[in-house]
Amino acid sequence: MNIGLDLGFGYVKGVNSQNKRILFPSIVSIGFDRPLAGIFNTNDIIENLHVRIVDKTGENSYYVGNLARREGFSDSFTLDIDKYTQPEAKALLSTAVMLLTLDSEPEEPINLVTGLPLKQFQAHKKAFEEELKNYKALISLPEHKLMKTIEFEKVTVFPQAAGAAYYALLEDLDRYLYTDSYIVLIDIGFKTTDYIVFLIEDRPHFLPDLSGTIDTGISKIFTAVEQIYLAKTGATIDTAGLMTILKKESIYFKGKYVDFTEELTALKKELARLIEKRIYATLKEVFDRVSTVFIAGGGGSDLYPYLKNIHADVVLVKDAQFANALGFLKVAEMNR
Repeated sequence: MNIGLDLGFGYVKGVNSQNKRILFPSIVSIGFDRPLAGIFNTNDIIENLHVRIVDKTGENSYYVGNLARREGFSDSFTLDIDKYTQPEAKALLSTAVMLLTLDSEPEEPINLVTGLPLKQFQAHKKAFEEELKNYKALISLPEHKLMKTIEFEKVTVFPQAAGAAYYALLEDLDRYLYTDSYIVLIDIGFKTTDYIVFLIEDRPHFLPDLSGTIDTGISKIFTAVEQIYLAKTGATIDTAGLMTILKKESIYFKGKYVDFTEELTALKKELARLIEKRIYATLKEVFDRVSTVFIAGGGGSDLYPYLKNIHADVVLVKDAQFANALGFLKVAEMNR
């Protein structure tokens, strides 16, 4: 089975060769038995990811995703910039792969393509690939009486943003093949923004010297909203509340809804301006020869209205949040 997996700082996005998709927050907490789970919770697996993982480090129990957000000892986003070294990353990855392979045969080989930010890619690609190639774990969902052994026949680590670029370009390649022009893709995530540049000759050529990672993303808005919420209500707010505000632009507090529309608009405009400024500083020598700027990522969907005028042809990639995972799946299918 081919799997494209985007292990994002904000959300885990995955898709398999049967076009099954999974999406859940990148939140992991220590897990405990939940004797009342069956009484009040639905049978929706992805909403109740209490997982047990047995690997070479021993046995560990976790709440993952929305369950960790609701009931976890820590409800904050788990991954940091060195995510490939973290045990929480293995928990997120194992959980995602299990969900994507529940309907497969036990011995069906798994061809996994995943990514690292451009800033980390050169330094850590080989180590991350080797770690995943040698990884084997028994993962179970005890509340759902499910168990699976996870190991990989083939692993490819790809630059983030490059996956989204493959997906965007292969949808309609001829439209973008202007010889001697450049194409830029901006992938806005939770903690980082990757931008990737291609020179179009006989085919797209990746230009690593013009591509890079900006250490900012939608989490910058979370940090600001946390302070705005405190100023408006006099109270603190948890991660679940911040996610609600970002999604709905308001939240219920002491008998009424507190509106954040104006503040969120201002914050998104400012974040978009900062990203545009950083990218233009790198690309100013070639920007006049750029034919298309693609916007991708979950944060790309949020900021597209404020970035759509930075160039004459700015395109929001179809399925922007899943663009990297879908691109990784295309790479897996080509590398079979």
